[in-house]
Amino acid sequence: MSSELVATSDIPFGDPGRGVYAFRKGQTVPAHLVEEHGWQDFVSGAGTKSGQQAQTEASGVQPSATTTGKKG
Repeated sequence: MSSELVATSDIPFGDPGRGVYAFRKGQTVPAHLVEEHGWQDFVSGAGTKSGQQAQTEASGVQPSATTTGKKG
């Protein structure tokens, strides 16, 4: 398992429904905590598409295509 994982959804902490989270969607989660707490369903590798998507959504920055215009 990679040592750098990304939360693909909010990871609840403590009693459900309290609105307390160990990690929020898009945050980096240490692999040893994922293994220790069984959070495998809440994370993806940082280099994977789902991990990158979670980081993009959490940051609020939408990827945009850039175009280079030639002046001439």
